[in-house]
Amino acid sequence: MNTIFTIILTITILVLSLILKDLLFEGRIKKINKLIPGPSTIPVFGNLLQINAKDFPKSVNDFYERYGKVFRLRLGSVEIVVLTGPEVIDECFNKKHREIFKERYIKFSRFLGKDYNIFSSNGDYHYVLRGILTSEITTRKLNNGRLESNKFILEMFSNLCKDNKETLVKNTPNQIRILAVKLILNFTLGIEENDETILIIVEKIKCIFEAAGLLIYSDYLPFLFPLDIKSMSKNDIISSYFFIKDFIGIKLDAIKIKYEKENELKNETTDETSSKLNNIPIIENYYKNYLDGSIHYDSILFSISDIIFAAVDSTSNGFSLLIGQLINKPEIQDKIYEEIMRNDENNNTNNISFADHTKYPYIISVMNESYRYNSSVPITEPNKTTEDVEVNGYKIAKGTMIIKNLRGTHLSKEFWGEDALEFKPERFKNQPLNQKGLFHFGAGARACPGGRFTESFTFTFLVIMLKNFKIVNPTDIPIDVEGEVGLAMQCKPFDALFIKRN
Repeated sequence: MNTIFTIILTITILVLSLILKDLLFEGRIKKINKLIPGPSTIPVFGNLLQINAKDFPKSVNDFYERYGKVFRLRLGSVEIVVLTGPEVIDECFNKKHREIFKERYIKFSRFLGKDYNIFSSNGDYHYVLRGILTSEITTRKLNNGRLESNKFILEMFSNLCKDNKETLVKNTPNQIRILAVKLILNFTLGIEENDETILIIVEKIKCIFEAAGLLIYSDYLPFLFPLDIKSMSKNDIISSYFFIKDFIGIKLDAIKIKYEKENELKNETTDETSSKLNNIPIIENYYKNYLDGSIHYDSILFSISDIIFAAVDSTSNGFSLLIGQLINKPEIQDKIYEEIMRNDENNNTNNISFADHTKYPYIISVMNESYRYNSSVPITEPNKTTEDVEVNGYKIAKGTMIIKNLRGTHLSKEFWGEDALEFKPERFKNQPLNQKGLFHFGAGARACPGGRFTESFTFTFLVIMLKNFKIVNPTDIPIDVEGEVGLAMQCKPFDALFIKRN
């Protein structure tokens, strides 16, 4: 009883102290940012109680519609400025203020591995880790079959559809996740795992991304961490994360033994050796950089985890949502098929590569519209300002958390006109891939380094799939293409009927 009383008394004193601090003292960031429009705050919690914990992006977008393209929030003790719209985001992250907005804001829940991974590291070390990845997903390497996408895509359809004229594919998004995991494991670790292990990894990644997209209160009020840790344990997010990390660790141990035995890093300069080094999986390139002293050993594990998590979930969900759009709008499928057949004089589409994408302008417009309408990440991981800066007439203090509202940027009528909520590829007619005004891969120095991977996967899969199949809704109920909130938007399960083309 005395213990409970002590805990309650301690919490009460802590909360009262925070209220007094909030009312009597005004920090530098708050003093500067208070002139930016935004909702009224209450002591200690700020705007935290006005946020829908299960749909943070919607809450942010609702505030944008009320307060405009630049507005202020205070969640707990954290000062936040939210930016919406192509011009504002472009100015801050790609142009005038690029250097000021490039650092990652490290939330309390992201402290694990913050100095060792691509996702949360800052400074020169971040660019070393990032550079190892980007050197492996150049356009040239993708065009040379570095991903082996075609092989895995054709295997998937062969296993699912066999010799049937029509095949009902249950939970199509999950089949896409399985394909993405196989492809990513081959790309990062150089392995092909058994189906049982693949299914476990699919569920672990899904668990992490569904739970990590929810509001974590201790990111803004650290004393609430015990409540969050209980919730995260209940959702299995922690055990799922360490399962993946341990899985990668086992593969890394095998690579370490291989290098010790074969001593492959000696000065071998034959063409054959160079060719082999060019085709080694990404984890081996990270290991080589560790041996060279460029990175820490833990950075291999954390960085490969980042790549697997991000690539599997955002890519598979984005593509599944696109399939849903194509099922709901069969006329778009027909136009894509016509374009494929115009380019398939030699019946060689199954060997297509990303190098061919410029020959398919309508498919490019469909991909652009998919990136706009179904932003994989409606609210990006935050950045922070490294200097005081003026944006849209408002001064933002150094050290402020910056959030890009991609849901509003991509779907608001203010930027896209009255038909903003329609899926309409024609709005990108004759536009290049990843058109200006789209920020689905983020923006500036912290833009997603794997964007080219997603583009290559989406293009290749789309062409092979629609060359060989027409995809039909087996029911009269339209596919739900809005997605559910997660760290990346989660496509809801749906069934699809795959009909082989003649």
